[in-house]
Amino acid sequence: MSVSLPRASRIAILGTSLVQQNHIGDASSLATSARGWMSWAEVLSHGRLCCPVHHDPSVPSGWEPSNRPGVSRFFSGLNFGVSGQKAVEIERRLSRLLQSDFDLIIVDAGTNDMMVETRQTIADTRARIASVLLAAGKTVILLPILARSVGKWPAGGAERAKAHWINRQSIEFAANNANCHIFDWNAAWVDPDSEFGEPYPGYSDDGTHFSVPGAFAVGKLLADYLETIVPRAPARLLSKDDRFDPVNNPAGNLASDLSARTVTETGEQNHRLGGQLVHPGTGVWVEAICNVEIPAHDGVLGISLRLKDVAAEGQTMTALAPFRADDGRLFSFPSAQWQGALRTPPLKLRPGKAPPELFLDVILQPGSQPIEIDVSSIDIRPISNPVRA
Repeated sequence: MSVSLPRASRIAILGTSLVQQNHIGDASSLATSARGWMSWAEVLSHGRLCCPVHHDPSVPSGWEPSNRPGVSRFFSGLNFGVSGQKAVEIERRLSRLLQSDFDLIIVDAGTNDMMVETRQTIADTRARIASVLLAAGKTVILLPILARSVGKWPAGGAERAKAHWINRQSIEFAANNANCHIFDWNAAWVDPDSEFGEPYPGYSDDGTHFSVPGAFAVGKLLADYLETIVPRAPARLLSKDDRFDPVNNPAGNLASDLSARTVTETGEQNHRLGGQLVHPGTGVWVEAICNVEIPAHDGVLGISLRLKDVAAEGQTMTALAPFRADDGRLFSFPSAQWQGALRTPPLKLRPGKAPPELFLDVILQPGSQPIEIDVSSIDIRPISNPVRA
């Protein structure tokens, strides 16, 4: 059955490392990443858009990053990205992901095929993937092949020409198939002054993948684009008396303080949020969300919301975790003013009596001016079990 108004709260994303890297996890943590374009779309939509994921160390066959046997992505949910996969490998995963609950899916496929497959093979596989999803009643947003630097695809080389042709085929496919659309992430990614259509300087960490500024630009464009496709939700309004009560309001807010003004003078500071939190019980799933207003500042390396279970074997969930290069260097956040909502992945509380802790983590470059951030609508509350199809 076709859905005319897809749910904004269950956006699915499918593809390669360009998709997987929206989330990062390990045995004890999970985070949305500041190098993730979907992560930024969620933030800049003020929490209206959501690609839900949850911690999961399992290793389904065919879902191993870079085809490394036994390696887990450490999450499940609606991020269906697996690094290193060719389009045909993505196609093989469709039957499994179609068991999940979503209405709209954003599809990246073919970028890892460009140097080994013909343009027709890539275009045909992309069309087959979209056709299966459309036949299942999904709204499909096709992503063009993302442009790369000349260090990855040589100037005047076959890969650049093939990408242009494949992207034209995708436009034609979408025009001829109801419920199929194109989101051109290259519109925010490609420097129009570049002779060979390369990404803007600083938008990529390696000529292929996103750094923080590139993800911010594409995420902002995506949040605006989806305004016309999914219903517009009202602004989040919190009532001060909407507090957790195990008998009468077991879905109430665990926080006592709903706003804060943080000042980071230098380096890295962890600002405690929410006042006196309440423990809702072992085994309960909780998530945190808050609004932030960030002033223009050219020295920010990280602004993250971190929800921590202090119990033994407790996990940590983070919204907009900073992105580090292989050498440990942090990539800068946008210098322009921005505002949005930071939402953590859901956290399942382990046995213990101490309530979870919530922090706004801010990192500044050495020698930077202090930064003052207004935080509002702090909301930490129990949610339904996210482990579902």
